[in-house]
Amino acid sequence: MMSIKGLGRNVRVALSAGCVSIVATLAPAFAQDAGQAVVDEFHPDRKLDATPLYGGTVIVHLPSMPKHMSYPTENSAVTRRALYEVHESLLLQDWETLRYVPNVAKGYDVEDMIVLKEGAGANYPDSVVDLKVNNAANPGGDRVTARVIYGQVQEQGGHYLVTPVSRGALLSEPIEVASEDVDRVEQGTVMTFYLRDDVPWQPYTFGETTISNQRVDSRDVLFSYTLYSNPKVQCDEKRPNFQKITRGEIVDEHTVRFFSDGQYFGMVDLLGTTMTVMPTHVYDLSDPDNPEYNPEASESVQGAYINDHPANRMWIGVGPYQVTQYDNSWITAERFDNYFDKERAGYFDTIRWRHIPDDVAAMQAALNEELDFFDRVKSADYLGAETKKPEFTSKLYKGMRYMGSFGFNCWNMYRPQLKEKVVRQAIAHAFDFESYWRTNYKELARQVSGPFPFNSDGYDHNIEPYPYDPDLAIEMLEDAGWYDRNGDGVIDKDGVELVIDFMMPAGNDASTNFGLKLQEQMAEIGIKVTISGYDWATFLSRLKKRDFDSANLAWAPGLEDDPEQLWGSKWGEMGVESSNNAGVREPELDELIRAGQREVDYDKRQEIWKKIHAFVYDLQPYLFMYNVPNKFAMSRKIHGYQSFAIDPGYSIRNWYYIDPTIPGTRKSRVK
Repeated sequence: MMSIKGLGRNVRVALSAGCVSIVATLAPAFAQDAGQAVVDEFHPDRKLDATPLYGGTVIVHLPSMPKHMSYPTENSAVTRRALYEVHESLLLQDWETLRYVPNVAKGYDVEDMIVLKEGAGANYPDSVVDLKVNNAANPGGDRVTARVIYGQVQEQGGHYLVTPVSRGALLSEPIEVASEDVDRVEQGTVMTFYLRDDVPWQPYTFGETTISNQRVDSRDVLFSYTLYSNPKVQCDEKRPNFQKITRGEIVDEHTVRFFSDGQYFGMVDLLGTTMTVMPTHVYDLSDPDNPEYNPEASESVQGAYINDHPANRMWIGVGPYQVTQYDNSWITAERFDNYFDKERAGYFDTIRWRHIPDDVAAMQAALNEELDFFDRVKSADYLGAETKKPEFTSKLYKGMRYMGSFGFNCWNMYRPQLKEKVVRQAIAHAFDFESYWRTNYKELARQVSGPFPFNSDGYDHNIEPYPYDPDLAIEMLEDAGWYDRNGDGVIDKDGVELVIDFMMPAGNDASTNFGLKLQEQMAEIGIKVTISGYDWATFLSRLKKRDFDSANLAWAPGLEDDPEQLWGSKWGEMGVESSNNAGVREPELDELIRAGQREVDYDKRQEIWKKIHAFVYDLQPYLFMYNVPNKFAMSRKIHGYQSFAIDPGYSIRNWYYIDPTIPGTRKSRVK
């Protein structure tokens, strides 16, 4: 996305100390804040004085084909990355400054709330809102209904002064709330967005009807939030965070307000960037503008409609490109001329994502000029002869960047052979990470010891990975009762043999290499590993249903994500399809997660994340592997590449051609 520095001054925030703290923290104050990203930092023909041309087509590699483009029901990094080009969120996290700036919303207010003691609401009859909030006596239990007053909250001696800030606030003027009536103050829990009135939805065709006159309004935003409360919508991987928002309301056509159940550090990011704004005239059966209008539709019918809608593939968004093709091999998006922000509309006329599951085949496609960008170059090729040959250097150039992603092998803790922590710890001691690192990553990758991005402030670099010690692993297993009782070479306990099926996406070279090495090294300590490769759809289905022993994959987290979706106990229950694939259910970990969610001080919150880091690494729900640099090959014809800290680490909209002989290019944005 194009850099939009300077727009941060247009963001409206409440002036209370609590709200300023929240917004400043989430704005955020990351150590990675590095200023202007270098343009064409790896290009051998770097020409910063060249004039970017408009038009042409770029083809980007897809290692896996997502089920569809609707991010609420497809928790895929591939989907998220494509949506950067075909859709927009309420706010934008600037890729260089990391600050949250206006996008579909032109501004927002963040306010505090006072939770009144029971019965005190009668003293402020025209100022209170009934709201589901966290139970202070049992923060991990069910919410309770309380009476709250919201606004800018300032403590002044024996009372609190509450001043209305947001448009359409319940208070029309400041009021004083007696201290004896106050149970607690929750900072930054009310967020009001002010939408632009000039953001058009891309045309939607249903049968012979085409709807092209709709613009984003408050109803779209509120609907996009409420879909997470419909249990029939298949969004369990994202549902945990959105359940923290207990109320949403339309103030007017372009103003919408949300209330959380208590202090939550991630509220701005959750609502501003994570929430996918959905068009009600496409997805909401109660919208009279929907061609399939059905005001009597049940929750079940509405949920199925969202899950299975054809627009999930042929996405209807508000971005500068509209999806025009979606099949098993290609996603194609063409320029949408009515995009609302011409300065961020990008240069290409067409972006095409091509699915090639095999990395060797994808590299060959790049050499054949059938791909313009391939982001999975092997370390051996990157450092070796392959990328130095004329057939490569004449057409392509290479570059690399470290992101927050990390690979891991997920253990299904419901499996009897993997439910004991000591087994998982022993496996970590029995794998020679250093040897594998030298052989497969040529020392470029960084071994991780926890679930936070390696370069983030929440990653605890004092937690060292377990040392390679197979003798210790055998001793640990024997002490826990795992040894070979029948002489078949496989250790067992209570009639269960320690046999692990290694599940991986078919065609993934990195997973194949790791699986073979795991198989070899586990055999040395009496553990049998089998290897099963599945197509991506089957792999994900088995993963979500916890129908696996171990699964090899990677996370691409944000610089600071809420850890609940990965480690919260209620999301690890069998039958719940979530990101807690390992089935972690640890009350102590739940308490740490809640503490971090409520902590609005950035530095204090990072210390809590470090405690979670240590707890999770000791628990070993994953065999934590490497933070691997993304090594790419890119067409020399394309310029404008920049490396960013935010996934995916680049912006296709920033790329362009400078050679006027390339078909479809021109000097003007207008064709």
